[in-house]
Amino acid sequence: MNPAEPRGSKAAYQRLMAEAAQNATLREAESIVAEEWIARLQEAEKQCARAQTVITGKRDSAYRSYRMAEPDHDVERLRKSYHALAAAQQALGRIRTRHDTLRAFLKQEKDANDLAARARSLDAATEQEQLAAAALAAGIAVDQHRPSADL
Repeated sequence: MNPAEPRGSKAAYQRLMAEAAQNATLREAESIVAEEWIARLQEAEKQCARAQTVITGKRDSAYRSYRMAEPDHDVERLRKSYHALAAAQQALGRIRTRHDTLRAFLKQEKDANDLAARARSLDAATEQEQLAAAALAAGIAVDQHRPSADL
């Protein structure tokens, strides 16, 4: 302990209050960052879903074009529409894989975020209990131990 620091239960309480205020600020910052991260992942998932819809439309159009060329036995048109259909089908397979991967990652991140939020909440509750005990030991009224209105 630094010799210049006050000693005793009131000083300990003051140190706990300062630490609790810092911790509350850190918890709030972690929460904001996590919410932004999840929001960006959700936006990426929506963009992937839109891309999948567009590519599905292109694949369906290529399939219709191929089916329309069949009765005419137009070899050149069949070849072109078949290649367009194959390319669209490959692109659709890739985007589906990316979309599925992104959805799974988003779920994993949401679960991790929920767990971290619960941990932050438990940390705040534990800190409040410690502050209440320190306040009691210092003879300070219990309702004065809150470092932040956000807790």
